[in-house]
Amino acid sequence: MQDVTITCPHCKREHPHTLTPFIDLQKQPKQRLGILTDSLFSVTCPACKKQYTVLHELLVVDETTKWAIMLIPNTEHEQVDGKVTGREDLDSYTLRLVNTTASLKEKLLIWEQGLDDRTVELCKLYLSLQLQETEYQLFFTKQEKELDTLYFTVLNKDGSLEGSISCEHGLYSQLHVNAVSFPLQKGYFTRIDRQWAEQNIRNSVAQ
Repeated sequence: MQDVTITCPHCKREHPHTLTPFIDLQKQPKQRLGILTDSLFSVTCPACKKQYTVLHELLVVDETTKWAIMLIPNTEHEQVDGKVTGREDLDSYTLRLVNTTASLKEKLLIWEQGLDDRTVELCKLYLSLQLQETEYQLFFTKQEKELDTLYFTVLNKDGSLEGSISCEHGLYSQLHVNAVSFPLQKGYFTRIDRQWAEQNIRNSVAQ
């Protein structure tokens, strides 16, 4: 935990607040809901009682499945050295970097479903090309194993809900072969998103 003083954007009064810079989901399973509902970043001002959002750097790990996600709000970095965490054991972890809470939640859902996020990004790129809307954003929502289908939420350029789209697991399996062949630097938190997918597809075509 980290105690800080913050200023309410509504009444402009300062008040103390406790940030949560680290979560181990195996030891703190209730924090999963805090991530998925954004309540982890929600603050209620003790003076005016209004709510507002305070984003902060956060490291989320699962020590059983050995993956870790680092949230650095609005960062443009594509990679961050895992040594900044001070944890030497992260070399054996799958490390991901995200810059929004939406991406943080998506990574969590993808890995909980036992899926590979690199392959999911290739699926999203494929579906985006089908939509012919380059400014649309796709976010993984769920996998229906009985229907052999992956579902994605579609947001327009304003961030409003446009609808949903799906693909068969067969497409995922087909793209997985390519996704796992793309190189990743061990020991670094890497941002796996649409930009990463497009860049690696271009590189594979150029070879």
